[in-house]
Amino acid sequence: MNALNDPTNPPSERGGYLGAAELEPRDAIVAGAVGQWTVRYTVGEAGIDEGGTIKLAKRFASDWETPQFDQPGAPGYATVRTDGDAKLSVRFAKKAHERPWMNWCILIDVHSGFLSPGNRVTIVLGDRSEGSPGIRAQTFVETRHDFRVFVDPTNAAVARSVPGSPTVPIIAGDAVELVCVVPTRVTVGEPARIRVRGQDRWMNPTSVPDGVRYSWEGDGTVDFAGDTMRFGAAGSGYVRAEAGGLVSRSNPVAALETEPAPKRYWGDLHAQSDATVGTGTEEEYFRFCRDRAFLDFASHQGNDFQMDDEDWARLTETVKAFNERGRFVVLPGYEWSANTPAGGDRNVFYCEDDQPIFRSSHWQIPDVTEDARTPAHPASELSARIRENGKAILAAHVGGRYADIRKCFDQEICPLVEVLSCWGVFEWMLWDAFDMGYVVGVMANSDGHKGRPGAEGPGAGDFGIAGGLTCVLADDLTRQAVFAALKQRRCYGTSGPRIDLAFSIDDQPMGSVITGAEGPLDLRAHAVGTNDLESLQLYEGREIVEVVHPPAFSNLGDTRRVRVSWQGARIRGRARRVDWSGVLRVEGAGILSAETVSFDSPADGITERGETEIAFRSRTTGDMDGIDILLDDPAAARVTLECAEGRFTAETAELRAGDGRRTWELGELDRRVTIHLYPEEIARTQLSLARQIQPPVASRTPYFVKAIQADGHAAWSSPVYVERT
Repeated sequence: MNALNDPTNPPSERGGYLGAAELEPRDAIVAGAVGQWTVRYTVGEAGIDEGGTIKLAKRFASDWETPQFDQPGAPGYATVRTDGDAKLSVRFAKKAHERPWMNWCILIDVHSGFLSPGNRVTIVLGDRSEGSPGIRAQTFVETRHDFRVFVDPTNAAVARSVPGSPTVPIIAGDAVELVCVVPTRVTVGEPARIRVRGQDRWMNPTSVPDGVRYSWEGDGTVDFAGDTMRFGAAGSGYVRAEAGGLVSRSNPVAALETEPAPKRYWGDLHAQSDATVGTGTEEEYFRFCRDRAFLDFASHQGNDFQMDDEDWARLTETVKAFNERGRFVVLPGYEWSANTPAGGDRNVFYCEDDQPIFRSSHWQIPDVTEDARTPAHPASELSARIRENGKAILAAHVGGRYADIRKCFDQEICPLVEVLSCWGVFEWMLWDAFDMGYVVGVMANSDGHKGRPGAEGPGAGDFGIAGGLTCVLADDLTRQAVFAALKQRRCYGTSGPRIDLAFSIDDQPMGSVITGAEGPLDLRAHAVGTNDLESLQLYEGREIVEVVHPPAFSNLGDTRRVRVSWQGARIRGRARRVDWSGVLRVEGAGILSAETVSFDSPADGITERGETEIAFRSRTTGDMDGIDILLDDPAAARVTLECAEGRFTAETAELRAGDGRRTWELGELDRRVTIHLYPEEIARTQLSLARQIQPPVASRTPYFVKAIQADGHAAWSSPVYVERT
């Protein structure tokens, strides 16, 4: 919102009354760069009385390094000075201003005097004058990044926005990798598009170097012409893209002699723009989905209590403009964002335009008039209104607030649970659904706030992991077909890579409910990874009943590689993140090499490495992180992980004599440490599972599969439910 249109900044207090702010330098900032930036605030006509406050704040999603004020030689050092006749008390705090300016805020209290009009307050972020290397800037791109200054000149504890706070663009750094995306299934003889983007170290999109060259790795014959490919015969494999010294292998693609039925389409159904607490406009949001993330479908999910009627109307028109049959499908929707005691977050997806928004509250939009439709609170009231509307479905989400589906759930209109987003991994949502006897499908999205829906990275802030994707099995790329697939649970989720996953029971696809069948049933699953596959797991309810590994896992007696991994979350709510930072030690052998596995952010990783010891920084939020070490003498080594969660030791001789692994279960939520022998080479990107099952009688039993890659990425199928009376 433009400062001149800010309702918290009345007309009588605009212009020179609150003063002005300027930034030096005003050059574009490279995402994640370390530097020094100076904000100069000139006191306005009101002056600032003793007890008044100045704030420098950034939007919720921003992950600027936290400033510190007492270590001049350390990273993030900041200074605040004034030429006025007063003293300043400075501190950094979260939640020090109203949403969306509440996660990064420097508070400056004026005391022992006052500031007069024309006095200056100078804030130096990353002050290098005494040896600090500077402060790390936000890690994601933004067209207009705001250094927002707020002032309370009266000691009334009401800070208002200074008109014209400085903005600069944040731009991507140099490309360090290519991302190549192709359709998952194509038809022989039909052209299929190849799409490529560059990416910097923080997963920001960059331009693609000139002269991209394509080649084929796999079965069948493929001809390339520009950015299209055409199969001459059935086959499967990967497209290899090369440009500017960078090489990328695409997601897997399979060519069939006849048109695939159903087809596979990829989307991110859950992220936000600056209409609420995200980054960038709605136009930038959908343009990124379509042209940078290469999605087939998407939805925008702004927090309901922050979107007024004007916001909802603008979003509705933007959705109409971007929804294009056969190219890019947009589902209208929003996030119903009630507190967990009232049911918790739910995603609302419509199949038609011009639909109402049933808000959980009007907390940040008090001027919106209440009527018979809104607020819709608690979740049971939302369900009643969605049922009456008849044009929407719900999905249960875990974010800051988590959906308590044990307490409130409507089976008919809520067919999906979200098992992964940038907030973490939430398999426990499935366990809750199974415990309660619900029939649900699986989706995975980003809930991205950084303006990169469909290709969201974790950055260096509060969001723990990269965003996921949802794949729908639909007849064609229309809003009606995508909506129907979601409603019927014909979908699966991944942690981001476009893993090709198939799962059926008695030829009934994922999401099905099989009733009345007698005798054994044929279960089949097949996974094709974007990387080597570690396992394909079959679940009956929450229990793993079969695991398929590549042949490389059948004999680990000679391997020199040991994988140490840790995973899980602390609680279901906001403070779920677990800090595993610590030391990995080896006795009786030396470490030839060490590689991180599934670490999410460049801000984490190995910090120090010696011949027998590795220090690292790692945090999980339901996901898995790990380190692979290659030992020079693996026969009788002792491997120890030491961190705040405990001390965990395994002898390689004992691992070789047993099943190759040792696991410590640390309790909810799926917190565990594993030390296990790992193949030095897997060289298998496909795994299949086929067996007959005999589901128990007098129950409805869910079955699903999970594919896990060697790099830690995963895919979850929607379950198939078998009812036997």
